Amino acid sequence: MRVGIDGRKIGDFGIGTYIRGLLGGLAELGGEDQYVVLAPRDARALIPAEFGHIVADAPHYSLRELMTFGRAVDAARLDLFHAPHYVVPFLSTPFVVTVHDLIHLRDRRPLARLYARRMIGRAVRQGRRVMTVSESVRQEILSVFGLPQDRVVVTPNAPAAAFTPIGPRASGRYFLYAGNDKPHKNVGVMVEAFERSRRGDAQLVLAGAPFERYGGNQGVILPGFVSEGELAALYRGAIAVVVPSREEGFGLPALEAMACGAPVITSMAAALVEVTGDAALHAEGSVEGLRDAFERLLGDESLRRDLSARGPQRAMEFTWRRSAAVARDAYYHAISGPR
Repeated sequence: MRVGIDGRKIGDFGIGTYIRGLLGGLAELGGEDQYVVLAPRDARALIPAEFGHIVADAPHYSLRELMTFGRAVDAARLDLFHAPHYVVPFLSTPFVVTVHDLIHLRDRRPLARLYARRMIGRAVRQGRRVMTVSESVRQEILSVFGLPQDRVVVTPNAPAAAFTPIGPRASGRYFLYAGNDKPHKNVGVMVEAFERSRRGDAQLVLAGAPFERYGGNQGVILPGFVSEGELAALYRGAIAVVVPSREEGFGLPALEAMACGAPVITSMAAALVEVTGDAALHAEGSVEGLRDAFERLLGDESLRRDLSARGPQRAMEFTWRRSAAVARDAYYHAISGPR
């Protein structure tokens, strides 16, 4: 089969991480199938050498994305197209789509909610198969859109090779948050919980975004964007990594932290509990719940050691090769099986 994959976001975080991991997993599987990545010219270095590269680009969330990019997909003469994001261009080529979460359906902006519902609805109803990254989101997609059970499959994220317990460790006593500052990430509540906790000399490091609004908070450190190697060192050295989101599609920082042997605190969001299992401390995502979690991890060295041991074992269950095998099977069914 000849499968085209939208790689326009390949250099990004989030969906870009998924694209890079999936491509790597498909390359590791090998076989006779042909894969072609439609991506900007400067993306070639991120694409496996054995995969084709069609230079194609269009601004995201634009009319050009829907029209011009769709024509480029059709011109590639594919058996199947994989859209790793819910905005699928207008095209005649059969396609599958990855929907990472349904958080956009609860956007505070009415027009954004309407756009997301229409685009996600079109993608999941017209797609030959729908992929998502956790069973929690799979069940939500099935419920919201009324799809048959076999139309939606789970292709989880996995930690990159850099995230292992072995390697440099950042110095100091600190809790770590790694991610962006979107409303559902619940960062403000986490910062307030930290400030109210009996934390002694421990600090809170917020990495991955500027977080300027916390610049004056005592004990809060703002390194901004960090490289993959720097992030791995921060994970390894942390008292605990905190993932306080109100909801998530997967929660990759929690998995990366566990792979590095860091104790992890997460909220009770369904996907976070699913991914981390018994290898993390789960707390209510309120000020009180997170404050108690901070204090418990600080005061219980035995619990920290236990979570540090459980994390890498749990993380080993997630590999891009396994996810790619599920994706490849979905491709086969999408091409040859009934919709």
